[in-house]
Amino acid sequence: MSLPIHSSPVHPEDSQTAMKHPSTRPWTGSPYRRRRILWTVVLVVVTGLLYVWLYGPPPSLASLSPSWKDFGYTPGSSPAGRVAQAKPQYAGEGPYADVQEIDALLHFILNQTERRLDEDGGLIRVEGLGSVPVDGTQPIDLRVYAANGDYNWADHKKRLSRYPLVVFSKTYCPYSQRAKTLLESYHLTPPPKVVEVNVRSDGPQVQAILARLTGRRTVPNVLLKGKSIGGSDELHQMHEDNRLKELFENNGITVTSKDDE
Repeated sequence: MSLPIHSSPVHPEDSQTAMKHPSTRPWTGSPYRRRRILWTVVLVVVTGLLYVWLYGPPPSLASLSPSWKDFGYTPGSSPAGRVAQAKPQYAGEGPYADVQEIDALLHFILNQTERRLDEDGGLIRVEGLGSVPVDGTQPIDLRVYAANGDYNWADHKKRLSRYPLVVFSKTYCPYSQRAKTLLESYHLTPPPKVVEVNVRSDGPQVQAILARLTGRRTVPNVLLKGKSIGGSDELHQMHEDNRLKELFENNGITVTSKDDE
């Protein structure tokens, strides 16, 4: 014996309402609404990737570094990332144990005469690092001193042999002039290489580096084979003690003083 099936009568108006308002499901709705959602997602993703490319990933996402590779991110792919994540290369450390920072500075000044430590709005353009600031009171990454990317320091030091005597001077300084006049009287070969610090835009930075490396904050600062032998007073004292000529000759500099002519 079958039970009777009771069905509720369907009102015509209910049928029309159901047709106008079907039950909603995920990702249903007007095409305009779907496109708007998709473009919002795309915009957020693109904005995030652009930020990462320019500034690198936030510190809180450092542990997610492998996942960034899926989007083409590498430590050197952002301008800021190249500087922040590049391991510094300091003189006297690791593979550069035989390199002296003073020699690197002399290489930069004497062999890269067009370059400056503040050439790019207070920064210097370094191959592979971008534009970086230079604080002369702190050790400098050796790549700054070879900004063109040539890190053959053994070759650079050989080239410095052409300039065994370097005088850091200022054009208006009477003590600098006094020291230069004394050196000229010795008729040295090769002659002293004079660097007028005050005519360089990065003069303050150069002087700060010299102060840190040689312990001498003022000019003139006379360097013989990368070591400071003092300023004007020290030179004249050695001259009066008849020690200056011997010092030069012992370091491969030919001396033809006026007294010998």
